[in-house]
Parts: sequence; structure tokens; C-alpha cells
Amino acid sequence: MSKHKAKIFGKLFANERGNVLMICGFAILPMTFSTGMVIDYSRAARAQTKMNAIADAAALSAVTTPMLQKTKTEAETQARSLFNAQASALQGVVYDSANLTVSVTETNTTGKDRTVVVSYRALSTNIFSGILGMQSLRISGSSTTNAKDAPNIDFYVLLDTSGSMAIPATTAGLTLLTSKTGGCAFACHSTNDKTAKNKFGVTTDYYGVATSYDIPLRIDEAKKAVKSMMTKAAATGAQNHAIYRAGLWTFAAKDTWTNNYFTQLSPITHDLHSVSTATDSAATSLYYSNSCPKKNQCNNDQDTASSDAFSKMTTAMAVPGNGTNVAGDRPQAILFLITDGMRDENRPGGKPEAAIDTALCTSLKNNNYRIAVLYTEYLPESLSDTWSKNNVLPNLYKVEPALQACASSGLYYKVTTDQDIAAALNNLFDRAVQSARLTQ
Repeated sequence: MSKHKAKIFGKLFANERGNVLMICGFAILPMTFSTGMVIDYSRAARAQTKMNAIADAAALSAVTTPMLQKTKTEAETQARSLFNAQASALQGVVYDSANLTVSVTETNTTGKDRTVVVSYRALSTNIFSGILGMQSLRISGSSTTNAKDAPNIDFYVLLDTSGSMAIPATTAGLTLLTSKTGGCAFACHSTNDKTAKNKFGVTTDYYGVATSYDIPLRIDEAKKAVKSMMTKAAATGAQNHAIYRAGLWTFAAKDTWTNNYFTQLSPITHDLHSVSTATDSAATSLYYSNSCPKKNQCNNDQDTASSDAFSKMTTAMAVPGNGTNVAGDRPQAILFLITDGMRDENRPGGKPEAAIDTALCTSLKNNNYRIAVLYTEYLPESLSDTWSKNNVLPNLYKVEPALQACASSGLYYKVTTDQDIAAALNNLFDRAVQSARLTQ
């Protein structure tokens, strides 16, 4: 070989520019398959997400409130039917109903407690990986849900009808009443204390003034609230397929000869509408004169005997149970106390007790009763006379803490001037029903 030819071949072997094209040619094929496999895996992940959502829906469909009233077999059939119908309609998924497992288990010791587990296996079809013999990718998942029966509940409503509940429910009402009574914020119903003029110029008591001007009083708003709660209870019970009963009691003075003595307006009953109607009979204190419920029969104005009311309610209420439909079980029991919280009985030294006796609340709670308290705030500005300022006002701070301690966990609600008492009571009812469900 001549030196010239040797030089040419040397240059050819030394030139590496053509190797790039060759390397790229060899690399294109695996890069293409790698990209395709990424796409296939992404499709499989999306398919699994959709299948998991279907599994969730299937499991939940077996524990709806209506489905809880049906058998385990019916619940399983419902979950299977929903899953099969939706999974079969997915594109890019090979699904065989034989690869679906639905497990429904129940306990009935404290009401029906149902757990549903939906598990599946399927295949996500590949687009690119099939060239390499991978026609599909396996996907699988599982969903578990649990639900319990809503318990049967007895609602015992205890409404404070003492004179202090006859305070205007709005700022405008307070302003108007005090302007017409010379500064008193209470619509006192003392038929022989006619010291003010009503809207029509007739001399009457403060209650007559309030009614003539259509001033909404807290006792009136509380009665409306109980009516609203009964409507809500009927609707909620039907929705939850639970048996709700209710009864209504009022209290004020302890003396049996007064018109506001502890009274049962409705016994515990399934007829919630009748309880609503019975609310119309709840009336505020009707006194002959200040401190005297009747002529020549006075009680030192001890008009809020909450301890006496709690003792009597203990006798009136049935022993609570778990609220299940198991033979021999009894409804759960919730006492709803609607009050301004001022205890006015057994005055040592002439001063009111102010705070309710929380020991009575504790005793009830220890015996599986739950207590819901709606506090219609006792306002300092309502204390206009000298005796109240000297004896009630210094003890007012004790009222709310005692009511909070009386209430079961999460079942205390406070409402004050210009706030909706019915909305507050319905909110408290929702809390009571929800927490009852959670305690199962």
C-alpha cells in the first residue's frame, strides 16, 4: 500500500462524526418503548384511580340510611351491582366480575354497626407495551367504609317560664318597654300592679304594655323555638329511620299553689306535633302583685326553682338505653333545658342562689342521660331596681359557668338579645342527634 492510500484510510478511521448517527439509530428503539411504557403506566394509574372511586361509591351505597334498614345480603347485592355497572363501562379496562370481592359484616350489640369492604382486580390495556408482549398491566384496589344506625331518642324539653323569661328578645323591644315602664326591662305579669299605660292608654301591668306593643318576649320566642325543634325532629327522625319521641315540661316557682308550678304540658310521645301544640299552653308567671303569686300568698319572689324541676324530671324521665331496635333495649334520653339560668329558690339571707345546682346535672349524666342547655342570657341591664342591683347583679357571674358545667360535652349553646332563639335551639338539636350517633 502506498503511503498516500495509508494516509486516506487513517483519516477515515480517525473520523468519528458518523458514529453519532449510528448510536442514535441504536438508541431510538429503546427510547421509543420507554416513552410508550411511561404512557401505559400513566394510563394504568388513571384507570386505577377511577376504579378506586367506583369502589368507594359501591361501599358507601351499602351503608346509606335506607340501606342500613336492609339485610347484609341486600347491602352486598347493592354494592356489587353498582361496582359492576360502572366498572364495566370504563374504556381501556378489562374487568371480570369474578375478580370483585364484597364483604359485609355487622354487629348488633349497640345498634346495627355495618362495615363494608369492596376489593377488585382488573387489567389496564396497553397501547405501546403490547409490541413487547405486555398486553396489559394489573391494577387493584380496596375501599372500606363503616356506618351505624341512628339511635332512637327520647327528647325531654324543660322550659323555664319564670318571670325573668319575660324580657324582650330584641334591642328595640328592650328600649320600648323600658321607656313605657319607667326603666323596667321585665314584662312582669302582676295583675294588681297596674302602674303603666299600654299602647291604647289603658293602665295595666308591664306584661300588658309589652303585649299591646307586640314586643316579642323571650318566653314567646322560646315557645316558637320548641315548635320549630319538633318539626325538625319529625323530619330528622324520618330521614334517619329512627324513632324519636318528645315531651314538654315547664317550671318556675316551687309552690304548688302558684300558676307557674312545675307542669307537664305533654307526656313523652311519638306524636311530635302534639308536643308542638302543647307549647301554646306555656305561660309566663302570673302574679297577683310583686312577690305574691296570689292575694295574701307570697313567696318572697322565689320564682325559679330549677333544683325542684330537676328532681321532678328525674322521676318523669324513663331509664335510658342504647337506642337500638334490639328487643328489650330502650331509647337514649336527652334533657333539653331552655332557661336564663338564674336560680331563685331557698334564699339564705334573702339572696338568690343564682347558679343552678350542678350536682343534680352530674347525677343525671352519671345515669346515662345527656343534657343539652340553651342559655338565653340573663342581662345585667335588666336589673333596674335596687334589690336586684344589690343581690342579683353581684352573683350574675355564676350563672353561665354553672350552665356550661351542667351541659353534656358539646351540648351548650348561648343566645342573647337580637339573636334567633329557634335557630339556636335547632343547632343544639343537630348537635345532640349527631353526637348521639357518634356514641354508638
